[in-house]
Amino acid sequence: MIGSKGLYIKGKAGRVAGAFLQCLSSGNIIIMGRPKDEHYWNQVTKEENGSLKCKQCGLMFKGGVSRIKAHVDRIKGKGVRICSSIDHDHVQNNIIYGSNHSQEAINAMTPLQGWASMYVVNGSNDVNSVLESEISNLNQLVSDLTCEEGEVTEQLQWLESRGRKRKRQVDIWLNKVQELKRRAIVINDLQELQFGLTDLYGLEIRQLIEEVQSHKEQKPLVFSNEFVGKYFEKNIKRMWKFLKDDQVFVIGIHGMGGVGKTFLATYMENEINRKGTFKHVFWINVSHDFSIFKLQHDIAETIGVKLNRDDERTRATILSLALETREKTVIILDDVWKYIDLQKVGIPLKVNGIKLIITTRLRHVCLQMDCLPNTIIKIFPFEEEEEEEEEAWELFLLKLGHRGTPATLPPHLLEIARSVVMKCNGLPLGISVMARTMKGENDIRRWRHALNNLEKSEMGEEMKEEVLTVLKRSYDNLIEKVMQNCFLFCALLPSIRQEELVMMLVQSGLLNGKRSLEEIFDEGHVIVDKLLDHCLLFDEIEVLRMHGLVRNMACHIMNQSHTYMVKCHEMLSDLPLMQEWTVDLEVVSLAGNEIEEIPEGTSPHCPRLSTLILSHNFIRHIPKCFFRHMNALTLLDLSENYGLTSLPKSLSKLRSLTSLVLRECRQLEYIPPLGDLQALSRLDISGCDSILRVPEGLQNLINLKWLDLLQNENSTVKLIAGRVLAGLSNMQYLDLRGWSGIKVEDVKGMTMLECFAGSFLDQDNYNRYVQEIQDTGYGPQTYIIYFGKFKTATPGFCEDSIYLEFKRRRVWFGDCDELPYLLPTDLAELSVHDNNQWECLCAALSSNGSLSLENTYIHKCTNLKSLFCLCCSLCTNIQSLKSLHLDFLESLTAICKEHIVDLTQSLSLSGVFSQLQKFYIRECHAIETLLTPGLVPQLRNLKFITVWNCKSMKEIFAVSYSGGDDDDSFTITLPKLHTLQLGFLPQLKTVCKGILVCASENILKIRDCPNIEELHRIRRLIKLAYQDESKPTSSFSNIWRMHVPPKVQLLTSKASNKTELAKKGGYN
Repeated sequence: MIGSKGLYIKGKAGRVAGAFLQCLSSGNIIIMGRPKDEHYWNQVTKEENGSLKCKQCGLMFKGGVSRIKAHVDRIKGKGVRICSSIDHDHVQNNIIYGSNHSQEAINAMTPLQGWASMYVVNGSNDVNSVLESEISNLNQLVSDLTCEEGEVTEQLQWLESRGRKRKRQVDIWLNKVQELKRRAIVINDLQELQFGLTDLYGLEIRQLIEEVQSHKEQKPLVFSNEFVGKYFEKNIKRMWKFLKDDQVFVIGIHGMGGVGKTFLATYMENEINRKGTFKHVFWINVSHDFSIFKLQHDIAETIGVKLNRDDERTRATILSLALETREKTVIILDDVWKYIDLQKVGIPLKVNGIKLIITTRLRHVCLQMDCLPNTIIKIFPFEEEEEEEEEAWELFLLKLGHRGTPATLPPHLLEIARSVVMKCNGLPLGISVMARTMKGENDIRRWRHALNNLEKSEMGEEMKEEVLTVLKRSYDNLIEKVMQNCFLFCALLPSIRQEELVMMLVQSGLLNGKRSLEEIFDEGHVIVDKLLDHCLLFDEIEVLRMHGLVRNMACHIMNQSHTYMVKCHEMLSDLPLMQEWTVDLEVVSLAGNEIEEIPEGTSPHCPRLSTLILSHNFIRHIPKCFFRHMNALTLLDLSENYGLTSLPKSLSKLRSLTSLVLRECRQLEYIPPLGDLQALSRLDISGCDSILRVPEGLQNLINLKWLDLLQNENSTVKLIAGRVLAGLSNMQYLDLRGWSGIKVEDVKGMTMLECFAGSFLDQDNYNRYVQEIQDTGYGPQTYIIYFGKFKTATPGFCEDSIYLEFKRRRVWFGDCDELPYLLPTDLAELSVHDNNQWECLCAALSSNGSLSLENTYIHKCTNLKSLFCLCCSLCTNIQSLKSLHLDFLESLTAICKEHIVDLTQSLSLSGVFSQLQKFYIRECHAIETLLTPGLVPQLRNLKFITVWNCKSMKEIFAVSYSGGDDDDSFTITLPKLHTLQLGFLPQLKTVCKGILVCASENILKIRDCPNIEELHRIRRLIKLAYQDESKPTSSFSNIWRMHVPPKVQLLTSKASNKTELAKKGGYN
């Protein structure tokens, strides 16, 4: 018997009820049978005199239970006053039968505990069928949740067996699952006791159902049996972000074939359905040759709408209305290949929360269909990094296993299996198909055979059908034949700079070379951009690269024609056998192998061969007869054979040769005479450091348009003697960096020259070139000119090609006499490096007219004391200077020679610095004041200042020359200044003694300036004042005060509340 009062619950039911209800009430509430009217007796206390006292209102009265009922239930006419403070309904909902709990304990109960405490377990069999249905629903949800718990647990066990750590949120999710399951058990056990079911019981059930559903939606992503990758979870988060954003209507998923676009969309479809965040998700496959009519039919069939009309406009209206009425809808269009007019189809956007997801290989399709650039999710293959290689391996094992259980390979297969996976180059489709092909295979010979095929760009039938066919669709989508040919040509090269590729396309005849370089490169860039857009190329840092399986697909296409032999990156150590060099061959590429020796006597008989690429090998010697039977050869690329020392004389007989590329053959000393190669239009011997003179016969190559003699920065400067260059009148590109002795006559006849780099013999030749060629308007639009000696490596050699940026115009001066050097009027960048003789730029430089100079760099000029005088023709002609970089100028004491004239009277607002936006000064230890009163009025466009490690710097902005006490009244207005960075200035005392009006209150960033004093005031320039600069500075309402020692603070004096605005202690 439990308790002194109450009814028994006999047998197992009693024991279960006692246990579970005690659990529900935290061990304090016991629900049993009760004496008649006990709940009324519990509302009063019996006093010593026998009176009854109401626990609610305190009324004293005598009598029995009938009078208590009348009082509590507010029944008038029973000889007792009704309770003045109690709500009977409230009492009924809080009475606990068979216990003596306080009101506080009652109020603290959960809804289920409150429900349980209201009922008598008296064997009643009344059951609410509706709530029984909800319990059934709850049980199904819990069952689903248990399945998902099992999936997560299984995945965790597999990952942890491989040394991976689980995330904390996974444990939190699993613990919550256990809690929800326990609560569901309690509810089911209570139902078995056949309690009377009420609304409160139903409330608890519904609440638990909602919690279980919500927790299912929060299931953590451990990994999928279809895809593994560090970016996958990130992409899912981005997808959810876009789906929840009311301003995003179209989401693009973009990437190469087989990379996992459709899987990501499928995963999102399932997740949206599971979470119920949208009412509807409709999936439509878009065929490659879709039509509006067919797409309308597919959508109608998917959403369950009948289209009985053939008119596309009517059909679109029906579809649009049907989708609008459904609201909160996600439409997924999978495998889109071209622009779809959504209005013509009948897909309404920006209406009732409708979202569109498209998957495509073509980035421009995303943009055409109104995806914003930041709402396009690009999916990449696994990269060649340790973490991602491991993820690719895990995917392979998953696919190699059965029913989502990863395979376990025997030790003798592990190394070769990993090599097989690496040859798939991280493409999920390739990894999956290869795994399925090798499933159940334990014979190492089968694995070796598969690896050998992959290394030779050969594949089994399954890989050809399921991988190459998928990848080839991107090639087939290149409608223009020239695009397809350019793509195939890219497969001949392991990796290449974009500009180099364009020139090779010209030399191979795929692009018309009889145009200006600008036109050629414009077309070439358009082609490359289209290949990038189709995911047939990847743009890495400085180079273009083709995915390994895409290259295999291209090689498969080319080798079918029997005119190509492509064996790139196959680790060949020898040339292919002679029988493979057939007479029909037109293109051969053996780039990126390990070929060292070409045997003596080797002479392939290939009379139709036009393109031979042997770059990126280790060839040291080429036999004399090797080129003897290649008379049709037009393009020969031997670049980056670092050990090659000489070329055979048979090269001189290749009279059809138009392009000879020997770039980075660093040991090459001898090139045979080239005078007979009259068709040659491009010669690239850049980086051939061991060549001491230009090739013999160069002056006879009258059709030469491209000559690249760039020498590496550590090579010895060579001399171009005589009139070698003078007759090359068709030249468009000329790079002579690393060679000296150029005279103006050498280049004067090159009227077609567009890109030029080089150094002239002396000051006279340099000035004549500027005056007679560059300033006449007929000189090259892109140039880098050097003059003088440089202590360190010649600057600019890191910029491999001068065509990297068309119309970039730059002049570099090294150590040379302080003589007048003429600056070209179209000059954009001026650099002075390692000069020990100049004291002022104005004494050494001049111009014949207004300069377009925008950027100036001055570096390690030990004797330079000032930059400008501000009163000469050079200073007058500089009107466009935007950035000024000064560093390591140990003698610099002033930016300008201010002792010459009273600058406060002479300077106009349109001087040298009137367009200056960025000013950097570093390691200039003699200068004390950076910007003097005469310069400040010109700095109306200044946005950014950095002053770093200048040991003598005391003041940034000087407001007067006197330095008197009245300086506080001066105002300096820099309306666009938003950043002022000061660092390692031990003598700096103040930024500005007056008032500095600028564009932002948070402009100042200070580091290690221990002696800086109070910055008197910084006024924040509000928009109204900025638009009307005629208003007096007193109209500015916000005044900012800077008090620096010992730590930087920025305080506002606006009203009486001073707010700390700056971070303390330097940079963020």
